[in-house]
Amino acid sequence: MMNTSLKLISLSLFAAACSKSSAEGGAKAEPAVAIDAAAVNALVPADLKAKLVFEQRDVIEERGRHNITYTFAAPKGWNQGMKGFASLKGGDDVGFMTSFDVGSNCDGSCEPKDWAKVADKVNFTQFAEATVVKNEVTPTSRLLIADRDDSTYVMYAWWTAGARNYHTCRASLEKPVRAAAPAFAKACQAVAVKGDD
Repeated sequence: MMNTSLKLISLSLFAAACSKSSAEGGAKAEPAVAIDAAAVNALVPADLKAKLVFEQRDVIEERGRHNITYTFAAPKGWNQGMKGFASLKGGDDVGFMTSFDVGSNCDGSCEPKDWAKVADKVNFTQFAEATVVKNEVTPTSRLLIADRDDSTYVMYAWWTAGARNYHTCRASLEKPVRAAAPAFAKACQAVAVKGDD
């Protein structure tokens, strides 16, 4: 009887292990995101260090029963205005229109698309007349830093081939903090996304 019980337990464990590894093998896991607030803070100009300090934070976007948690290096003291958007704003000392936003987009139906083309159309064409400071393109992302008038913009989009949507991170920086654009760009390039996206 004991022998039979041991065999059943062994078979159950084997079946569980097999089903787990076949489930893992079926879906490609996203690589872990390394969020490094210290590296982001190192890029903040010396004269802005008193008003702009980044820390690892969770920002939750509430969409009814479906919540998405974005984890990234974000400025301390910046607040989320509306729970339905993962958008942060600082005080008046950083500029009234200064903001830091993360999110996702499908540009219509949420199904696999050429996300590079979609992101160019939706997120990057608006900067066609701006002065480009940095423009880095990879097969799965694009980073743009651009100046327009007295503001600097950081726009980062990233995606996975075959995914149903893509993600974005944007910083709109008015004159008081526009020199910190490299720090915001570094923060944008390490955003972990968890939840029903």
